[in-house]
Amino acid sequence: MSTLRITKLRTTIVDLPTSRPHRFVNHEIYHQSYLLVEVHTDAGVIGIGEGVTPGGPWWSGESIEGQQQLIEVYLAPVLVGMDCLALPLIRSTMDRVSHGNEFAKAAVEMALLDATGRVLGVPVHRLLGGAARTRIPVRWALSGSGEQEVADEAIERLGQGHPALKLKLGALPPDEDLKRAARLIAKIGTEHDYLVDPNGSWDYRTAVSCVQRLEAMGVSVVEQPIDRRDVAGMASLVERTGSLRIMADESVCRAVDAMSAVNARSCDSVSVKIGKAGGLRAAVEVATIASHGGLRCYGGTAIETSIGTAAAAHVFASVPELDMGCELIGPLLLRDDLTVAPVRYENGHLVVPEGPGLGVDLDRDKVDKYRRHRTASDG
Repeated sequence: MSTLRITKLRTTIVDLPTSRPHRFVNHEIYHQSYLLVEVHTDAGVIGIGEGVTPGGPWWSGESIEGQQQLIEVYLAPVLVGMDCLALPLIRSTMDRVSHGNEFAKAAVEMALLDATGRVLGVPVHRLLGGAARTRIPVRWALSGSGEQEVADEAIERLGQGHPALKLKLGALPPDEDLKRAARLIAKIGTEHDYLVDPNGSWDYRTAVSCVQRLEAMGVSVVEQPIDRRDVAGMASLVERTGSLRIMADESVCRAVDAMSAVNARSCDSVSVKIGKAGGLRAAVEVATIASHGGLRCYGGTAIETSIGTAAAAHVFASVPELDMGCELIGPLLLRDDLTVAPVRYENGHLVVPEGPGLGVDLDRDKVDKYRRHRTASDG
């Protein structure tokens, strides 16, 4: 195969219900929206990708609706006719058309890699350099609302083999939030590994106090305690901690951010995500830079379906080090999926798909069931 030409790009918005409410800093979600991206090729093979935002545009500035418009109106006209195998050229072409919009571009690249893997008959992780692992431990992420329900869910998931837990913070005033965290840890058990995530909702002085209290509780990691732009504050928090570690999420998106974090020592670890990095290959770059710079890597999530989860599994299988495991709980948090068979979990671990491409196949009936129908005003 010398070339694999793009003949058409097709997008569909779908809305999937969650199995329970999931609380972020400022809002609670009962469903998650996705942009399904299909890349048609001259070989007759269709690659699938997934655009996602974690509960809406609050995190990245991108919305599902905006991703659809960008791809259909601006990217598709320049990408049709291009070679799926020319990924660097495709990326530079997308960047010339649109600044940023990393989640949308990641969805397109995901579909291109899926199509390429299907034509070649190899899993995507082979296209990323090969798999260093076939199973990835999954830390269970708990909602930021409720208390007894959260504790019961945590105990159930630990019993199913999940090795560690994540608590969402930031929905309450800091003092109340930490008291709630202390009560949850006491109910669930102090012997477990806890990561907490306030999504950058604390100011620096509040974070200093909160980190000290969390360390005393036995929490092992605090993810993005302060605003993503406060690199100096993050570095100062790293210097102030003992056994507790500071993880960067919002403040480390792309490879250049990872280099800055390494140079500034502004974190101990990095949450790696396909969407915020701008694609699968870029996410591998972020993890590689972080690892070589002495930072630990963690596989983050944006509550993907089995499509995006499979893509992330290929990335996290390919990175040099992933000693913190991952948080790919999306398919377990959703009531339904978009694939014929969901990705597979065994004893709290995600099994890396081995089929061609992403290793998951689209269920057209499910897409039709959950698709969001356009109105006349949508054009």
